Amino acid sequence: MKKSKFVLPFLAVIMAVGLAFANNNLQANGWIDLDGTPTQLSSDPCMGSGYDCKVIFEDDPQERVFDVYTDSNLNVHKSSGVANPYIEPNLP
Repeated sequence: MKKSKFVLPFLAVIMAVGLAFANNNLQANGWIDLDGTPTQLSSDPCMGSGYDCKVIFEDDPQERVFDVYTDSNLNVHKSSGVANPYIEPNLP
């Protein structure tokens, strides 16, 4: 009985600390302005630095080029190592 009074709170603290770090990369993918709505990409195509990241979607009939941003506020461009847009298979 004495051990459970000590072990259970200890385990609760360990679980709380572990869960605090479990969701640390939800914002890793880039964001685009899709018809006036901030939309998160399903993958992160941008690698490197030196240029602003841009993407084109293969299934977009209008063949639009989208700027990729670091967050849903669409204020800061995500960096890319190439000047050409990345080609993504499907619109989000």
